[in-house]
Amino acid sequence: MRKILILSLGFALSLGAQAKDYHRTADTTTVVCRLSADGMLRPLKPSYMKGALVASPWTDNWFVQAAGGTTVFLGKPLGCNDLFGRMKPAFSVSIGKWFTPSVGGRLNYGGMQFNDCNNSSQDYQYLRADFMWNVLGNLYKDDVHTLARWSVIPYVGVGMLHNKVNAHKPFAISYGIQGQYHLSPRIAVTAEIGNMTTMQDFDGYGKAHRLGDHLLSASLGLSVRIGKTGWKRVIDARPYIAQNEWLSAYASSLSDSNSRYHAQHDRDCQTLEQLRKILAIEGLLDKYGHLFSDDAASSVTNGYPRNDYSGLNSLRARMRDKYGNGQKTKVMESASCTEEYGNAEGEPEDDYLSLIHSGKACIGAPIYFFFELGTDRLLNRSQLVNLDEVARIAKKYGLKVKVIGAADSATGSEAINDNLSRSRARFIAEELMKRGMENGTISQIFDGGIDDSPPNEANRHTRILLYL
Repeated sequence: MRKILILSLGFALSLGAQAKDYHRTADTTTVVCRLSADGMLRPLKPSYMKGALVASPWTDNWFVQAAGGTTVFLGKPLGCNDLFGRMKPAFSVSIGKWFTPSVGGRLNYGGMQFNDCNNSSQDYQYLRADFMWNVLGNLYKDDVHTLARWSVIPYVGVGMLHNKVNAHKPFAISYGIQGQYHLSPRIAVTAEIGNMTTMQDFDGYGKAHRLGDHLLSASLGLSVRIGKTGWKRVIDARPYIAQNEWLSAYASSLSDSNSRYHAQHDRDCQTLEQLRKILAIEGLLDKYGHLFSDDAASSVTNGYPRNDYSGLNSLRARMRDKYGNGQKTKVMESASCTEEYGNAEGEPEDDYLSLIHSGKACIGAPIYFFFELGTDRLLNRSQLVNLDEVARIAKKYGLKVKVIGAADSATGSEAINDNLSRSRARFIAEELMKRGMENGTISQIFDGGIDDSPPNEANRHTRILLYL
């Protein structure tokens, strides 16, 4: 007896510990999910990385520049003219592209005249490629993704000079700085100071293959951007990564909860089975057995009564006697596909299959396609999926198809509804022929305006019936 009491006490303590652990785990899980799901289950608004921009596509952020100014030649030998006595007019045109707000490049062509050491005027031209760096490029505006009003652009490049007098074509190094003031996102005023260093014999005097001649230049001009302007900011992916990690953990926790509840359900079923056995032993199963029936469980779980089809049976009875003249009317019921045939006295009644084989009844239920008000456009284009299967079955088994178009009589005149039912039936028939059915296997019927089914929208349809 003492052993039994000790075992019972131990068993009760273990049940209490298990119940305590279970409630603690459930409470903890519920609190964590509610706190986290408030924010993490909502769609995230994009956030952008500070100072990070997407590189410009090849077609965006191009520019053209045109400028005019003066050139001063300083060479070896230097000559005796002062700086102002060496000035000559010059021009330049260039085309380039900004790859980022700070990094760009251009191809520059220009020239005109310069005074050599003997104060003689010589014609020249040049072509060079410059690498450009906008030191204020990071000061773009976040709202329009364009550069700030001012730009300061140092540049360095390489190219070739051409002296038209002595036909010298030496290599040259270019460098300088350009300032821009943006009148609009596309147009800017430019001011540029630069220099090109080349070989000493460029002007016909000095040593060959040795750097020493310089062409200083100062100019004013315009810069015009072509194509799309601006840059896209880089979206910060870290919030999305964190959300995906949280969702994965959340889905795992839900899976664990489902497994736990499934195990609890199995234990509850086992407990109910043991209770059923106990009631049977005590002779109380007849009194309480209804609590264990599937119908009772379904009623408790779903809250809906079981359908005994009394309404459908009543409708069938009324349809059999709808004429009220005592004559029995044969009603063939195949879901919604119903056809009536008068039954002459002494004529044997055919069953449904014999009527199908004779072509007097359709196969199965009609397939309905619903249309928008006053049109032959389907309410939902996904209904066309049904036509694929209808055409496949009809072609495979050599079936005939009857297409019946209709409109609702509550809207539109009789003539409008007649035309509308024709166009709706014709639309479905043409779709079937597109799917490989022959015109001879399709018959079209036009009901015009009808009020067979409430609401009115249900009468805006075309239905398909299949026959042998």
